[in-house]
Amino acid sequence: MRAASSALRALPPKLPEPAPRDLALGDARVEALFREFAPKVFALARRFGFDADEAEDGVQEVFVKVQRRISTFRGDAALSTWLYQVAVNTLRDHRRKLMRLKRPLPFSTPRGADESGEPPEQRLVSPIGTPQEDAARAERGRIVREALDRLPARFRDVLVLRELEGWSYRDIARVLGLAQGTVESRIFRARARLAADLRRQEESL
Repeated sequence: MRAASSALRALPPKLPEPAPRDLALGDARVEALFREFAPKVFALARRFGFDADEAEDGVQEVFVKVQRRISTFRGDAALSTWLYQVAVNTLRDHRRKLMRLKRPLPFSTPRGADESGEPPEQRLVSPIGTPQEDAARAERGRIVREALDRLPARFRDVLVLRELEGWSYRDIARVLGLAQGTVESRIFRARARLAADLRRQEESL
């Protein structure tokens, strides 16, 4: 399971920032949140398995809900925590909607590229190497990403938030509305499944 965590953490922590569509929110505070958090919500959506267009649509849905609900924020938690709770729940609803429409998410599609045009999965070890090293690095990134995408959503979501987004167990539990023990159990099982999948992939090579 340590190998699974190491492989995940080797993936780049950030994806290229999108150029968000103009969103007439009509609220200076929400518009400021949009400018600050839209790229982060976009990256989170990509981690959850959306392609670029679906992730951008998800961002729009998130901030429409933020606009509608901002008046309910009472300051019991940090505003960023509240926003992420809205974002995670909205993105999960959006994913279920896509699945109901029988539009399978393109899990094997590369998640964007940096300014050089290189998919983020290829930056697992070092951006500089021989062609053979680059090819091996790209293949390793593909294997890790596809193994992550094969996890059931309930396991993938908590693992993404913990290993790739760096959230605490407590924050994951609060945002997903789960007991902290349930979060810890799901992450343990997700790591075990991912490690087993990676072992199978390596043995088949």
